Amino acid sequence: MNEYLLLLFITGALFGYIGGYAGIGGAPFLISFSTIVLGLSQYEAQGTILAVMLGPMSLFSVIVMWDRVKILKWYIFSGVLSYAVFSYFGALGAYTVSEFSLKMLFGFLLLSIGIVNLYVSRNMTKIDQPLHPDTITVSDAAVPVNIYSITILGIITGLFGGFFGIGAGVLMMPVFISVFGMHKDDARALSLAILLPPVSIGAAVKYHSAGAINVKIALIIFFAYFITNYFGAKQGKRHSSRKFRKYFGIILIFLGLSYFIFI
Repeated sequence: MNEYLLLLFITGALFGYIGGYAGIGGAPFLISFSTIVLGLSQYEAQGTILAVMLGPMSLFSVIVMWDRVKILKWYIFSGVLSYAVFSYFGALGAYTVSEFSLKMLFGFLLLSIGIVNLYVSRNMTKIDQPLHPDTITVSDAAVPVNIYSITILGIITGLFGGFFGIGAGVLMMPVFISVFGMHKDDARALSLAILLPPVSIGAAVKYHSAGAINVKIALIIFFAYFITNYFGAKQGKRHSSRKFRKYFGIILIFLGLSYFIFI
């Protein structure tokens, strides 16, 4: 039992650091760990990790990025509201398919996110420019950054997040960087700030009503995640995220492939 608890703590701490560094919640890794290593069902894994995300898991990261968070406050508000509402409908959708189908779809999602992150890593140097001190920093991009575009993205990622039990960051970050042309620090600040409130509350309510949340596992992972998130965020401000995105994409692709092996 002690080894089991230690494994949970180390996993939460590892992905807390990674989450702060990259501006994501790390849910794809945590869900994969919960199903493949802990043996939870896909529904229980997704519900449990959503419960982890209800706490202020990115609080220290937001403090580190506060200078950018203040500039992005209205974008953050629209992203939080739209994601929180539509995550419930995404969770409803998860229970319209079989667990086997949900695992298959989750595996495809990991592969897709991995490929997107590899693509993003190849293009991050194109938008490597100095941060504007008073406004959001963007380069030429296909979609302008405004309340409407952020709200639409919040709706889409809320549906996906509720369906797959993942947070906004891993879905939003590639869009912020490649589609919106945001500077990596503004993208990280926006993603981490959207994760701070309980944006997955709608989805968590649905998973809880179905008995698909392991509270003990959720508490241990959250506590460990919370401790290390600050250090990851500090390191992320100093470094370019290009290499991390590349390795992140490769790992997700392998996780996606492993999902099909273990189904």
